Amino acid sequence: MPTLFVSSSRHRGFVAVLGVALMTTLAACTTDGAGTAGVSPLAGAARAIGVATTEPDPQDFVRSSRPATASDFIPVGITPPPRAEPKRNAEALLKLEQELDGQRTRTRSFAARPKPASPYDGKIPPRPTPPPKELTPE
Repeated sequence: MPTLFVSSSRHRGFVAVLGVALMTTLAACTTDGAGTAGVSPLAGAARAIGVATTEPDPQDFVRSSRPATASDFIPVGITPPPRAEPKRNAEALLKLEQELDGQRTRTRSFAARPKPASPYDGKIPPRPTPPPKELTPE
């Protein structure tokens, strides 16, 4: 006889745990995209037993940084506001190019420096260092 049809306190506990797990799963599915509960009766029951929670109000700095009305799309074709700093003149541009060329030259000279030869020729395997005398067993 399968244990599913056996009536015992252990079986009732299993069914209760299964029911709570099912309610928790369904309560997670009862919210819409904004985090507010839908019209599902499971949402109220989940909040009553403390399984589902409501979204907390955002902090003041978050509220002040968001626009008053949320847009449903990413604006395309809208020109951003002009930059606060002016464009570089020809002299500043030339100075910047010289700085970048100098950095490139320093990087290339560092990469091209001669590398010291390795003392290991690959023919003799390296020997392990012997343990100190005070650690060797007698």
